[in-house]
Amino acid sequence: MMFGEERKAVVEASREIFERKLTVGTWGNVSVRAEEKDRCVITPSGMDYMKLDPEDMVVVDLEGNVIDGRWKPSTELAMHCEIYKKRDDVNVIVHTHPIFSSVLSVLKEDLPPIIEDMVMLIGERVRVTEYTLPGGKELALKAAEALGKNNAVILANHGSVCVGSDVKKALTACEVLEKSAQIYFYAKLAGKPSTLPKEDVEKLIEASKGYLERWGQK
Repeated sequence: MMFGEERKAVVEASREIFERKLTVGTWGNVSVRAEEKDRCVITPSGMDYMKLDPEDMVVVDLEGNVIDGRWKPSTELAMHCEIYKKRDDVNVIVHTHPIFSSVLSVLKEDLPPIIEDMVMLIGERVRVTEYTLPGGKELALKAAEALGKNNAVILANHGSVCVGSDVKKALTACEVLEKSAQIYFYAKLAGKPSTLPKEDVEKLIEASKGYLERWGQK
């Protein structure tokens, strides 16, 4: 079976986002870049995460052409391909529809640097894209642009996308993003949220490099 380990990783991550309540039904999607950097393994469109097997995954190249698989790839395939083409450091992409991140998506309000772990794992600010219909090239381009060098982006009136060098980091980014969005939402209800000073944000991002390199080594 082509890219067996990557297929298994996608299946496991797909089940994780469902079990962690980061999405409902069959919405959302997951991909893992293959060792051949110009290919990735992605979830099929519209299938129950809890019933997926590695054989159900779809192998595509970064132009969106199906290399192997019996099912139609995720409707957000173009977005995954665009991010991989622009970010050599990204090996995993997880798209989810969590509650509080989606609240910011309909408010069309960026998530500022409010919490240290958010800054260290995700970046200085999580941007919200302009709205566009799902599944097309326009969304792919807007998502990749708004993501920039960060590890998360919010899609307007849609959901969120988190990336990482491996599955664990991408899934953790999803959880840290949702936690941060929840904190920000409640802070706005209670008063005026404070943000971290820019100079401290820069120090946290620099300090995070060594931490992330060590993370998962044992």
